[in-house]
Amino acid sequence: MSNSITVSFSNLKGGVGKSSTAVHFIYWLSEIKKKSAILVDADGQSSSSNWIELLELDIPVNKITDPEQLGEKLPELALETEYLVVDNGGNLGDGTMRTLLSADITIIPITPSGLDVLSAASAVRLVSQIQRARKGLPKTGIFINRAVKNTKLLKQAKETISQIEKIKPFKNVIYQRQLLADCFLQGSVAWEMTGSGAKEAAKDYEKLFKEILELA
Repeated sequence: MSNSITVSFSNLKGGVGKSSTAVHFIYWLSEIKKKSAILVDADGQSSSSNWIELLELDIPVNKITDPEQLGEKLPELALETEYLVVDNGGNLGDGTMRTLLSADITIIPITPSGLDVLSAASAVRLVSQIQRARKGLPKTGIFINRAVKNTKLLKQAKETISQIEKIKPFKNVIYQRQLLADCFLQGSVAWEMTGSGAKEAAKDYEKLFKEILELA
């Protein structure tokens, strides 16, 4: 498809919410926006592909962790769908590099902690190098995940990401909720969960995802 958009989720470290955001994003695209979408799980832990399997959805999944295969397959898969969503591994190795060379958009999730902000800085440097070579691509956004409302850490994280050049700091934040932590074990996503905070969590994701698509 000529108008296909490849969106990758990248960071130096694991545990920041790449896989959970990728799964919620592709669910939103496929089940709510009714778009065709393919997931590429490039993380050796296979969290996102296992999650999609638990959801029992008709979303094509490709597990590709070999960097050379990623470089070859991503452009091919992009021709088959409207959205290609790539969940990168928790590192900035060759696989992530190959993804950034193909992606239209890359998203950097961080949690509001000093270590995550530092790891994001490394991801930003790599993205900046790729952008210079690709004339501004991939367009890049950064958002805060698993935040606690009205905390000093959240305020500091917002201030830090607002100062990063050539990276869009997203306004919307994904807040820490037990409900979201339970999604994988229950084979579910925010839109399918019930109980306290479910609707709010789904709205947070939808606002974030609309910001992501605005980059396109």
